[in-house]
Amino acid sequence: MALKFMVSGTDLKKPELRQPETEVEQPRRKAVQPAREVVQPKRIRPSSKKRVKLWLLLMIIVILGVVVYYLWPADLISPTLESLPTNKVVVSAIVYSEENASAIVSNIIVHEGDMINGYKVAKIHRDKVEFEKNGKSFTKQVSK
Repeated sequence: MALKFMVSGTDLKKPELRQPETEVEQPRRKAVQPAREVVQPKRIRPSSKKRVKLWLLLMIIVILGVVVYYLWPADLISPTLESLPTNKVVVSAIVYSEENASAIVSNIIVHEGDMINGYKVAKIHRDKVEFEKNGKSFTKQVSK
């Protein structure tokens, strides 16, 4: 079977585009706006918050230390300060031997066991003398 086609001159013409007789309403497109940048409030980094808290704590500790140092009564810090004979007992010299040690205390020659100004000479060492009073002991070195 053979098909035969006939081509006429009107078939070879380019078709013309024309507007439709009734206008079809096209849906309106929204104008595209550029994307807005989302602005978030500035936040302090957690490490910065910790650093600030650490500095505040350090400053509080320093301030409290200064206040305690200057305002705290001396007898509460060291109650034995008043009992120490800072001016009453002065060791001028020590003559040391293992059998018979002696010292010059407040311009008086003393040996172990002697009493001077209410203080007992407990032990005489090569470079210091131990004193005792009311069960409390302290040492004094040779005054220069």
